Amino acid sequence: MFSGHSGAGKSTLINAIEPSLKLKVGEISKQHKQGIHTTTFAEMFPLTIGGFIIDTPGIKGFGVVDFDLQEISHFFPEIFKTSAACKYNNCLHVNEPKCAVKKAVENGKIALSRYKNYLQIMEGDSENYRVDIYN
Repeated sequence: MFSGHSGAGKSTLINAIEPSLKLKVGEISKQHKQGIHTTTFAEMFPLTIGGFIIDTPGIKGFGVVDFDLQEISHFFPEIFKTSAACKYNNCLHVNEPKCAVKKAVENGKIALSRYKNYLQIMEGDSENYRVDIYN
């Protein structure tokens, strides 16, 4: 199953995996530099290599419920692995001194876009989930 933000390219990715499906896709918005909402309902398709794939409509937001802030880094494998080198074992990788994660971001070993996603989840900042993080 592919799920994610509206216009993120789920149907385009499925077309790359299974070109015979020819799923409807929209053009990239010149204003938002993202895809335009096209899929309107979830649909399952058989794959020629075996199995099935489900294309879903986009979601508008994502939030976490009942997570301790310390646990959020566990869902970012590169951040979780790097965090073992932080000076403090309770480091949240935001403002703490001698943070190995922030250093890895500065050195390009962790993608800035992934770190920004991590920070947005940490802050619960749902207003920024559709912001173009590559500018």
